[in-house]
Amino acid sequence: IGRLIPEKRVKDLIWAADLLRVLHDNLRLLIIGDGPLRPPLEQYARLASDLDHIQFLGERPDVWRIMPHLDVLWNASENRRPSIAILEAMAAGVPVIASDTQMNREFIVDGETGYLIPLHERSGRADRARHTDRVFVDSVVATRLATASTKASSDKFSVENMVNSYTTLYFEETAHMRIGSRLTRWRSRYPLRQSKHLSVKENVGRLPK
Repeated sequence: IGRLIPEKRVKDLIWAADLLRVLHDNLRLLIIGDGPLRPPLEQYARLASDLDHIQFLGERPDVWRIMPHLDVLWNASENRRPSIAILEAMAAGVPVIASDTQMNREFIVDGETGYLIPLHERSGRADRARHTDRVFVDSVVATRLATASTKASSDKFSVENMVNSYTTLYFEETAHMRIGSRLTRWRSRYPLRQSKHLSVKENVGRLPK
């Protein structure tokens, strides 16, 4: 789910889907989003396999309606920002198999609330297919991941908790800015001039209390 651009690494997902189709011939990979890479990705999908089991849905305003019907959410992106799709999947109880990035580690505990796949490693494609097969065939694993991810979403990433976190961060940052501003004003009014007779400690002592 997302804009079809190079850093989303959608080719890796198409390749993994073709691997997994050997074990699950009823597999359907839904690619939601649009972007400049859609035409070459559609061509790649035709060459790699066919478009019967890989469907490009384009931009969808009703992702929230589709999400609960997914068995797994795949993410191969080199995420530098939080993935809303991952949070939505976790909240919906959909197991997530995502790229192992610093940002995704904030959301997913590997093996507990989902699986993390190494970036830039060819073995990662096979790992993605292997973990997905496990979710498909082992209902206990699928249920455990879904329950844990839903709980993590509710406990850590609820709207209330996110607002509280951003509020705390805002006040911490503005407090630092106010302190820095005061120091700047003091320095302009009471410059700390070094002299042969005054040490740095004595200079600081000249500042107003």
